[in-house]
Amino acid sequence: MKDQLALLIAGMACSLLAWTFWHYLGADAVHVLGIVFILTLALDNRRLRARLRQQARAIDASPGR
Repeated sequence: MKDQLALLIAGMACSLLAWTFWHYLGADAVHVLGIVFILTLALDNRRLRARLRQQARAIDASPGR
């Protein structure tokens, strides 16, 4: 019963946030979402490139090379 109540409250909170977002931003919400997606992709790309550089250094420094 507790889990069901917590899930209901979480769903209501999420729907309230979604309504607030779209109500106050209107057509500009699409632009905001686009900017958020582009920033997220850029940050993820940066993180992945750093990880690839780190792995390449580890391979170059391995004793077998």
